[in-house]
Amino acid sequence: MSDHFRTVGFTLERGELSSLLQRALDRGTSIAAPHGDYRVWTPGAGAELWVSMYRLPDGRLELAGMNPHFAGGARMNVIVEAIEGNAEFVLEGEIYAWASAGGDEHGLYPFSASVPDYDAALAGRELPFRATLELAGFAHDIAWWPSDEAYQVSLRNEPAGFAATSFVPTGLFGNNTGRARSQSVVTGTVRSAELRVNSVTERTFWCFRLATYGGEIDVVAAPDVVTGEPITGGILRAACWLTARIVQQD
Repeated sequence: MSDHFRTVGFTLERGELSSLLQRALDRGTSIAAPHGDYRVWTPGAGAELWVSMYRLPDGRLELAGMNPHFAGGARMNVIVEAIEGNAEFVLEGEIYAWASAGGDEHGLYPFSASVPDYDAALAGRELPFRATLELAGFAHDIAWWPSDEAYQVSLRNEPAGFAATSFVPTGLFGNNTGRARSQSVVTGTVRSAELRVNSVTERTFWCFRLATYGGEIDVVAAPDVVTGEPITGGILRAACWLTARIVQQD
């Protein structure tokens, strides 16, 4: 399984974590939140680092954590029905939403996604509400086929396989909580496939724009998660952790 930082070209090898953290603090944009502050560093290629800091009673800020995100052009319209804050880290949390392509009243299917600016974006928000998400999937596993026809042929040997455009919220199965809920298997048509370079580490990572059931998602992956070179127009299936930011809301 690929760690989420490496998925967008960052690494947490010895000596690198403190350097990344310091650069994010020094160069990142500050975003205030009810319980603290975020620093978001966007060095390029869509890769982002989000540093969260608690606000202490005396006003000082204390480091709480750091998470990756990917800022791409994929968008999905949703109905946000619930939010789930982290009981131990109030600056982190997830949304529970229904995909709502075209503004469907009841939604197509539910899923959960982690939100890097959770406290700033969602504190005190009345539920439910409609929103447009910048949605990304950090892939743990990827399979791909050069065409829909090739994918359909593969299903002959996999009768329980997924449809060519499908979104299965596997993290909602069972009794998962927190980030474990933000797992899904997403299948869709590849609209774009690009090997990008993280300018900070000079490490590469894949970025795929997928048209899937209910909208679009950007799937990012470390090179060793991808076999060969997926092509535009093909079908790609990814098991991934979902991260999302609200870019528009009603």
